[in-house]
Amino acid sequence: MHGANLVTGLRVVLTPVFVAALCAADHTGVGVLAVFLFAVIATSDVLDGRIARRSGTESSAGRTFDHFADICFLLTALSTYAALGTAPWWVPAAVGGSFAAYVVDSWARNGHGGGGLIGSRIGHAAGMLNYTLVGILVCNNTAGIGALSPGALRKLFWLVPIYSALAVIARLGGRLPQ
Repeated sequence: MHGANLVTGLRVVLTPVFVAALCAADHTGVGVLAVFLFAVIATSDVLDGRIARRSGTESSAGRTFDHFADICFLLTALSTYAALGTAPWWVPAAVGGSFAAYVVDSWARNGHGGGGLIGSRIGHAAGMLNYTLVGILVCNNTAGIGALSPGALRKLFWLVPIYSALAVIARLGGRLPQ
């Protein structure tokens, strides 16, 4: 196994630990642990691709593993926040729907076979925004910083279906920058 895949695997392994920290934070004050875990998970997302490129081990399978580790973390985190009543249910639904469109479109463009997932700039930006949203929620709500009001959070939540829809529309329009 390549080093980059080990770093990606760390994200997969830490996701349930992160969720456990989210669920326990209100009761045991472990919000700081959740912030730390989020920092490790987000850093792993930045590092795995860099490690693969520098070591010459980039592959379609590695990119696919990275994307699925990302969506597993993001959907799990956002769904947990929805279950806790912090985020509306449609936030993880919008993220999941956009990712499903990404997978189906990539599959169709690759002739229903291999070739991996076909990324886009807007999809990459949406993924970064999704990570940012989880980071905001973990700091603001789970760690109890409370810098953003519920109204400000609602505005951020409404951005999710907008940029998710833009990513899908860009795919349907065939305007994917390669």
